Amino acid sequence: MQRNTYIGIAVILVIFIGIVLYAATRPVPAKAPGATVALPGNHYVEHAPYYDIAANYATSTPLAAAENTVAVAEMKRFVADTIAQFKSDGNFATLTPQDAAKIGLGAGRKETLNIVYLTASSSHTVSYIFTVYEDTLGAHGNTFFKTFTFDTTSGAALTLADLFAPGADYLGTLSSLARAKLPAIIGQGADAAFINPGTTPDDKNFANFFFDNQNLVILFPPYAVAPYAAGPQTLRIPTSELANILKPEYR
Repeated sequence: MQRNTYIGIAVILVIFIGIVLYAATRPVPAKAPGATVALPGNHYVEHAPYYDIAANYATSTPLAAAENTVAVAEMKRFVADTIAQFKSDGNFATLTPQDAAKIGLGAGRKETLNIVYLTASSSHTVSYIFTVYEDTLGAHGNTFFKTFTFDTTSGAALTLADLFAPGADYLGTLSSLARAKLPAIIGQGADAAFINPGTTPDDKNFANFFFDNQNLVILFPPYAVAPYAAGPQTLRIPTSELANILKPEYR
């Protein structure tokens, strides 16, 4: 297993701290809130009176040239859209000092957005796993994931359905496996009242996936299958347990 594919809370926190420290020493001029974001290089940092943003993103992949261009553009568009949405949600463009004070902004208190990514690979795929953390000064910050998985032979972006044989009940299988495995992964506090709604046989519940060696990995953000305090959850399913429904190249 590649070390940089371990998606755990400790790893995420270390990366976030590194980005914040780097951002503090490498500011770039703030853009007008809500403006279209142009992403330079492979790192974006923006400091403004009421928010801080730091983002890392891939600028190359092992795919062939044409497919690489498409893949990089798709991932950068996700990052740019996430930044733009964060600014829009914060209404920073029209926020007055009086409004900011009412909601607790100013005097060093800011909303923050951090985006980091890791990579994972198998014999036929390469994946980019983005972790997005937003702190909008609520009770706690929020984390969500976005994965991009590509077939290294065709260069195609893969959906979950693309991994399985036509007609296979892959969602039913994933739902059953998730419900069987997650209680042990979550540990104390695991509750079917959380797990079952987050593992219904619906594509959106298993949308954040990648292959890591001989495992199909599914990421669940906080709240998806457990209370917030339990953090995000990582479900690793050996491909041997899916061999009867996976396409041959992904077994």
